[in-house]
Parts: sequence; structure tokens; C-alpha cells
Amino acid sequence: MRPAQAGHRVGRMSWFVMIYWLHIAAGALAFAVVSIPLLARKGGRQHVRFGRVYVYAMAALAVTGVPLAARGLAHEDPVRRANALFLFFIALLAADSAWMGVGVLRAAKGSPAARGGPARIGPPAVLLLAALGLLVLGILGRSVLHVSFALLGVTLATGRLAFWRRFTRTRADAIVMHIGAMGVSCITTLTAFVITNARHFFHARPFTLALWIAPTVLGTAAIGLSQRAWRARLTRGEP
Repeated sequence: MRPAQAGHRVGRMSWFVMIYWLHIAAGALAFAVVSIPLLARKGGRQHVRFGRVYVYAMAALAVTGVPLAARGLAHEDPVRRANALFLFFIALLAADSAWMGVGVLRAAKGSPAARGGPARIGPPAVLLLAALGLLVLGILGRSVLHVSFALLGVTLATGRLAFWRRFTRTRADAIVMHIGAMGVSCITTLTAFVITNARHFFHARPFTLALWIAPTVLGTAAIGLSQRAWRARLTRGEP
């Protein structure tokens, strides 16, 4: 290899390593702060402040996940390519959910700019396209994991697009959607942490189906109970 070629390759690797560590740092920050808005008084200063930190961290996670996934898609091993696309989809799902959770509250406050447009329609549209791509990949590869999460992504993305298309919602609708969207993002963050550390904590392979499905099932049940409780509370007119 010529010196110029070697230097160019080292330069590319240094950029990749930097993005890789930024990705890890964003994920670690999101995981570190996610419990604070969950446990803090809803609507209080700590809930809002750390909720914003979480959303920014998830945005950084999704952005840095693009070049990491692109590098994986260029790999010769089809399994590595499929896993790279799947992990990018997970980052996109978490980031879009966090963005949706913030957006519905801003729209509920009466801001016309927050009720539509590319900033609101774009992310769930991208999520829908990614979910459809993952669905095709999962069917061709006969992967239950990929198909399951692809169907989840399709369901969430179409529901969010429908929400923005006809925004004639009550405050209770916005808060319930906020709980659901942020809940999905939190579940995804927790799942990614579990998978990343599967070998250390559970002595299991990262793509063990149970490690992906269990947090989703338990988290979905918790979200449903929370949404029902808050809708009943808001419907009664309690603060």
C-alpha cells in the first residue's frame, strides 16, 4: 500500500472511530438521564429539563448511527449487513419516538408551526420507509426478530402520520400520545443497553430473541396502563 493510500485509510478510520465513540456517548447519556423524566413530577422543571437532554441525545444517536450503519451495509457478510440495518432502524425508532413526544406537546399548546410540515411528517415517514425495508429484509432472511420490529415500526409510523394529518385533538389526546411516544423511546433505549451488554450481564448472544422481545412486551403493558390512568385523570379535569 502506498503512503498516500495508507494515510487516506487512517484518516477514514479516525473519522469512523470518532463517530463510533460519539454514538456510544450519546447512547450512554440517553440511558443515564432517561429515568429522571420518568420519575420526576410530570410537567415539572426536572421533567422538562432532563426530557430535553434525552431528546437531544437520541437525535445525536440517530445521526451518528447513519454512517455506522452505512459502513455495516458495505460489509461482504449478508448477516452483518442485515444487523447493521436493524441497529440503525432501532436508533431511528428511538429518536423518532422522542421527537414525536416533544412535538405533540408543542402542538397542543397552540403553535401552528408545530402542527405539521416536514419537521413533523418527515421523521415518521422516514421511519415507515425504514420499517418497510426491514420487513422485506426480514421476510427474505426468515428473521422473526426483524419482521416483528418492522411490523411495530409500520404500526407506529402510520399512527403518527395519521395523528399529524388530522390534528383536531384534545389536550388529553396529546398527553396520551406523548406518554406512548416517549415510552417507546425509553423501551428502545433500555433494549439497546441490554443488547449491548448481553454478553457481560446475561452471557447471551446479542441477537437472542428473548432479550429483544421481553422489554418490548413489558414496556408496552406499562405504557398502556399509564395512558389509561392519565386519560381517566385528564377526562375528570384533574390538574
